[in-house]
Amino acid sequence: MTRWIRTTAELSELAASLRGRRALALDTESDSLHHHREKVCLVQVGIEEGGWLVDPLSGGSLSPLGPLLADPGMVKVLHGADYDVTTLKRDFGFAFAGLFDTMIAARFLGLPEIGLQALLRTEFGIALTKESQKDDWSRRPLTPTQEAYALADVTHLIALYERLAARLETAGRREWVREESAAGA
Repeated sequence: MTRWIRTTAELSELAASLRGRRALALDTESDSLHHHREKVCLVQVGIEEGGWLVDPLSGGSLSPLGPLLADPGMVKVLHGADYDVTTLKRDFGFAFAGLFDTMIAARFLGLPEIGLQALLRTEFGIALTKESQKDDWSRRPLTPTQEAYALADVTHLIALYERLAARLETAGRREWVREESAAGA
């Protein structure tokens, strides 16, 4: 079942429930392929137990996410974080700390394929579909296929982070990834 967050009150409640967690997966969907002036149309938030779709187009404020994103004690796990961070800063003024970019981690580990689809297939045997990647995310309601696609992008990010972070630690490169990920914040 897809868990939608459409109001500021719902987001405040979610943010309060996530405080103190060690890691949070994050992704966004925008409408850059369909509109001249792009905007963030969906924010996906995930933890080990599941995820939520946060709807910035519903009129509520996303400000309750701000303290979580700025908390250096909570790792924010993203894949290809530069675009997500840039658009979230631009559209909502968020500040970021504690970023871990799984794409950067894969690159520092010298993995042959660093895309999320390839990493999930290689590391966990998970087939991630990208059929909704270029959809117009500003259109509502989203289809069940779009909802599943959006949630899939955050569902396995924390497990991927844990696996890659352990390998980085063994290789003595964890700090490199921390520094490179922080540079994008």
